[in-house]
Amino acid sequence: MSNNPNQVTGKAIIRFDGREYKTADDASLQPGGVKREPVKGAGKVHGFTETTVEPEMECTIYHTRETSLAEIQAIDNATVIFETDSGARWVLTGAFVLDPLKLKTKGGECPVKMSAITCEED
Repeated sequence: MSNNPNQVTGKAIIRFDGREYKTADDASLQPGGVKREPVKGAGKVHGFTETTVEPEMECTIYHTRETSLAEIQAIDNATVIFETDSGARWVLTGAFVLDPLKLKTKGGECPVKMSAITCEED
């Protein structure tokens, strides 16, 4: 991981419960938080309401002989580490897979979408 303040994030290493998977460079993280919506009426904005947004992480895992889709699909309470090449790191706790997995034979790609109870910058 870089200590150069000029480096822009370009990839991430992702670990589920300590196991590092072979992932593509297209991973994304949405740490969650609060979404604000304007409250409008009579031609004016009166304020806003807030709703909680859950953390989400998406990545593409490369499938090999050692990759168990059933094992990944069964994840329902994992600790996920999302560590970027620019030095930033997030920890997702209570992470769980959202959608059934789909293996693409061209390139051996398997997109994974997860949510979590919490996501904290480490």
